[in-house]
Amino acid sequence: MLDASIVPLAAILVSTVFAAVSIAWDSDNRATGGMATLFLYTGCWALVDLLTSIETDPQRALLWMRWAHLPPLMIGPGALWVVAQMNPEARVRLERHARIAALGCFGLGIAVAFMPGATQAMLPNAWGGWMPRYGAPSFLVIPLGLVVPLYAAHQAARSPERESLPRVDRVRAWGTRVSIGLSVLLAVPTEYILPLLGIPFPRLGPLGISCACAVVWLTVLHDTEDLMLTPQSVARTLLAKLQDGVVLVRLDGLILSTNARFSEVSGRNERELVDMSLSDLIDAPIEQVCGGVDDRESVLHAQGGKLIPVSLSSSIAHSRTGNAIGVVVVFRDLREVDALRSQILTSGRLAAVGQLAAGIAHEVNNPVAFVRSDLNMLAERIDEIRGRVEQAPGRREDSHLFANARLRVENALEGVARIAEVVVDVREFAHVGGARQGGSHPEDVVEGAMRLARLQRGEDVELTVQPSADVERIEVGQELKQILLAILRLLAEAAQKGSRIDADIHTRDEALVIGISAGPLIVSSSVIRERFESLGSSVLDAEAGELGLTIAGELIAQLGGRLQVDSRGDAGLRVEVSVPQDARGAAS
Repeated sequence: MLDASIVPLAAILVSTVFAAVSIAWDSDNRATGGMATLFLYTGCWALVDLLTSIETDPQRALLWMRWAHLPPLMIGPGALWVVAQMNPEARVRLERHARIAALGCFGLGIAVAFMPGATQAMLPNAWGGWMPRYGAPSFLVIPLGLVVPLYAAHQAARSPERESLPRVDRVRAWGTRVSIGLSVLLAVPTEYILPLLGIPFPRLGPLGISCACAVVWLTVLHDTEDLMLTPQSVARTLLAKLQDGVVLVRLDGLILSTNARFSEVSGRNERELVDMSLSDLIDAPIEQVCGGVDDRESVLHAQGGKLIPVSLSSSIAHSRTGNAIGVVVVFRDLREVDALRSQILTSGRLAAVGQLAAGIAHEVNNPVAFVRSDLNMLAERIDEIRGRVEQAPGRREDSHLFANARLRVENALEGVARIAEVVVDVREFAHVGGARQGGSHPEDVVEGAMRLARLQRGEDVELTVQPSADVERIEVGQELKQILLAILRLLAEAAQKGSRIDADIHTRDEALVIGISAGPLIVSSSVIRERFESLGSSVLDAEAGELGLTIAGELIAQLGGRLQVDSRGDAGLRVEVSVPQDARGAAS
């Protein structure tokens, strides 16, 4: 009895181990669920053989043998399901066929199990087990059980004919085809033909099919680069973890394989990249790349015509005999580096503009101070001369000339005072001397931004601010002024002549809120709202005319604030900027 039970026991062990690992490892990257069903069927088949072989009573052995047809019938749909997983182009069709075949084979196996005469008797053999004597129903079921496995082998054989499939998939399809063929050649004679001829021989069907399934299982997991059983699998796993793209190229420039990172950067899947010429993807002479380069900057042509800056490094791969067999090319994505370069360049330009504005403000401040001093002195001299003229006989009628001159000087002093305020605002906007000690008053911040914005439209647009006593100081006055200036300039540009821009200051939920209402506008308020959407983009992606708005958006995000834009009809708009009262600005 021991000799007869060794074969099914070995089949049960193989099926159990591989089925358990298949279930545990099944995922989107490892389609091993179909393999688990195959091992389940072979395990059940081997279990029936084991229970049959260890029985001493032929009647009880006959009860177990009645189920011997069901697991072999189910192996065919399981094999077809595995082939479907390996054939993406026909997966939907083959999976549907596998489901239909599984229902049919299951029903046929149950029917044969309860059909009288399927197995007529159990005869002892020389191996210590039992040999079945099949009846007429079994003669009909045996050929039907071969239909689905042969169909699965045929579908696997068609895969190599499709050149669109990768070489790995074609090899796996051939392996599946050969495994199914060997399984049929091993199972059918020992399970059916030899018992029909009355030749005693161990039943090797479950063990042979489970071993063949194990070979296919190792191929499936090995090719998914997830089971590190061989040095090649270890190498593919390491390459998949790299942050740089790696491409293996033939000496003539055709791509043999890539890692996942390069596929991600190029926007193409690995199947599309295989057998593609590397010269079609990069702006670099393929001869130099195949000859070996080190950190050569180039451009990668990604899917959809997108150009990606990359750095190339390549080295020639040699065989054990020293012959060149290919070229390993490493691609490093330079988009972040280029973005950093552009950001540094933009920051440098902005700093230069700030220094220039501060220098101009300083140069303008000196003559403004002289002009103001001279005008004050002139005003005093006009009053003095006017007094002398009025005391002179016959000159009283000329005193109105001095009144007009005095009025002109006062108007000039008022204009000079406005120029001085603008100069101070420009100096503060350029961060000369850093933030004020103790912060800034919100009303002063809004008025300073309005004075600078007023330079764009002059007196065509009236800008007013309603004072508020809720907040006396705020530490982020410089940043807030830059935000408000970008918003006010956009609204002043879009405002009609004679329109108003009103600002109000209040608090809400421990935040300083500055509301700006503008109208009527030259264009629709929806158009202005679309321009405000650039506040969420990157400075490097902003258009030249929207740079101020984009910088304002980044400042709002840095301060932890928010911006809300609401339309007031077709010709009106209200913008609210809120920043936390305890926000801290940039260092001096």
